[in-house]
Amino acid sequence: MIKLKDILNEAIIGNKIQCDNCNWNWKIADGGDDLYICHKCGHDNTPKLKEQTSKITDLFIGQARPEYNSDSILQNISTAAEKGASALFTKLGAIDVEVTPSMNTSTVTNEIKKLAIKGLLLPGKLNSITISSHNTGCGKFNYAIMYSGGTATEFWSTLAKFCNSNTKIFLGGCSVASEPKVVARISKVTNCEVTAPTGTYYPITGAVTKTKDSFNLPQRLGKYLTCTNKPVGDEGKYNRFIAKHVKDLFSEKSLSVGRSMILIKAFRDSLNYMNNKYYDSLRNKIYFREPNQPFKYINDAAYKKEMIKILSGILEALTVKLIQDYIKSLGCYTSKTNPIQGTRGAIFK
Repeated sequence: MIKLKDILNEAIIGNKIQCDNCNWNWKIADGGDDLYICHKCGHDNTPKLKEQTSKITDLFIGQARPEYNSDSILQNISTAAEKGASALFTKLGAIDVEVTPSMNTSTVTNEIKKLAIKGLLLPGKLNSITISSHNTGCGKFNYAIMYSGGTATEFWSTLAKFCNSNTKIFLGGCSVASEPKVVARISKVTNCEVTAPTGTYYPITGAVTKTKDSFNLPQRLGKYLTCTNKPVGDEGKYNRFIAKHVKDLFSEKSLSVGRSMILIKAFRDSLNYMNNKYYDSLRNKIYFREPNQPFKYINDAAYKKEMIKILSGILEALTVKLIQDYIKSLGCYTSKTNPIQGTRGAIFK
């Protein structure tokens, strides 16, 4: 009896595919989107087997950190655990694609194609995809998949073929969610729900540490950012506002009373975050607390300190709303807990 894997393996010679019509062969890396189409005679070598089933429904792409150059005890523990688990579970078959530091995005894409050629991956059959790698040990691969165009587009387009409308993707390791647009873009390319940690994610342990970024996402909103291909709101409006006021909004330096009021006025005028009545009341409190002492904060240090504290609280509240609305406009939301499988769940699947 001829087995499915024997028929499929007949078409593979090392890293090449051989045409069963003219015997021409070509490298998997050169196969492009149509792996089975012969580059010489145009024959379609796709196996037509009704009994074919996908053996991989939860794809796990893992990369252990190459060196012990960590900056924390937690990272050392996590690295050791990941490297040991990576070696063990690769042998057991729990890790589907093990990425070494020398592998770039194209190489990993070819490994995924090989799984498809062997019949281990079938279109639309993946329930989840987990990609795990460390913050500073991502190598060429994990950084590249965050960019738009080129090898990143090929990588995500290739994976998208094996996804369906319910497939969930988890990006562990690098703080890709520090720029929500990256996660949103991947969700649009794959048409899947994509989750990424807003801080540094440590594989195996599952810990997420707070890291400072332009939006201060971990401190303000949650540990994880999830995006779907369903944007809501005016993304351009928030982009323009952020671009115009980014230095004031996200700088570590405290703003002056006057600058704070200008920024609050911008929130009112551009985003309608504050009604005119409340703004006028605030303005009178700041500048005209007593009719015979206008601009009291200029000569009264204690009063100025009190006003700066009030204004800082208002600006923080407005900024949080801005970030929430911006993320929502991208089709994303934040959460305290990871809504889909992480590295531990992928390894012990």
